[in-house]
Amino acid sequence: MLNHLRVPLVVISTLLPLALLGCQTNSLNHSAQTSTVIDDKNWSATTLKPRLFQTITNYDWQLTHLSDGDDKLIGLTLQPPLTMHVRPDLLTFDDGCYRYLVTFDMWLPLPYPYTDASVQDTAKSPVTAADCTSIYQATTQDWRGDTIIPSDTAYLLNMTFGRYAGTNFIFNPAIIQSIQVNKTVEKQLALKTSKGKTLIFSGTPKPEHPVAGIPLTNDLLERYRWQLVRVTDKAGAVLSEFTQIKEPIMLSYGLDNYGGDEGDEQNGFESGIYGQSFGISIGCNGISGPYALSINQSLLTGSFPSTMMSCGDALDDVESRLRRMMTHSKSRLILTHANNKAKTTTEQSEPNYLLTQTLDSGETLIWKSKAKKIP
Repeated sequence: MLNHLRVPLVVISTLLPLALLGCQTNSLNHSAQTSTVIDDKNWSATTLKPRLFQTITNYDWQLTHLSDGDDKLIGLTLQPPLTMHVRPDLLTFDDGCYRYLVTFDMWLPLPYPYTDASVQDTAKSPVTAADCTSIYQATTQDWRGDTIIPSDTAYLLNMTFGRYAGTNFIFNPAIIQSIQVNKTVEKQLALKTSKGKTLIFSGTPKPEHPVAGIPLTNDLLERYRWQLVRVTDKAGAVLSEFTQIKEPIMLSYGLDNYGGDEGDEQNGFESGIYGQSFGISIGCNGISGPYALSINQSLLTGSFPSTMMSCGDALDDVESRLRRMMTHSKSRLILTHANNKAKTTTEQSEPNYLLTQTLDSGETLIWKSKAKKIP
């Protein structure tokens, strides 16, 4: 079992390109040095940051270039290649032998601060199994007990996730001029750190599949409040305790805005819309976190800090189970029209929807739309 690497903050060392020159299996293309520009045809620098982040989750990303600290890019080919997957609160880097998990906060205004990183063993493909075996046999530990992995990608990540204080990052859409890319690559992404360094990733879209029901958008999710009306476990049994509590469980989605503060110059916060989140009212506590409506109407969620007051044993149990379902989870959403019933005057202009949420863990939650109250 591998020990966890406790390396909480991300930065590219100024010496990283030089260090990579010494790695025998890395190939650097110095003729590919160039700058990045915004690709307005696909996505824009003016796109709302939470919607941009959501779009990023629709792609598989492969590292292709590094900055040299002067807005120049150095092309590189890592063997095996280093891929990145993005979801709320979490970046996952995978080189075919190990998986690196990097957590970051999304409840604060931009830029995103890194909080922690760890390394995991991962399933090997037949292509990389032999290479991984030789890497495993050569692993060592440092004086802290952290695993040292003697591979080029591990070296790059260890340099990237160095022990620096106050490091954060932001994503920007970008393209690389004068560099031929595979036709399947639709987007290129810049991960820019507060230390002035940039990693460039090329993205290929994740496979799309037909989805059932009404096409679902952020606007539809955020237009209504959603009342929990039914919960079933993975065997299909109804969990009535979720709908028989005194106050109904309500869910809302929305954009997060930061108006700015006089301390922003010191703390580095950016004013404006910085995130999109969900919030659930239940008992005397709440459940909330960032969300992304990803490809194939997949709902990806993270988690925000929250109070943990006791609300009574029964309600505490419901809250704990719902928190496990709704945070750091992936689920599939299907939107349908609810049965038409007699409506009050205030409801006449609003359609009724049912939102069916099927979690990867097997539970199914059904939410009914309710008009948001206008102050």
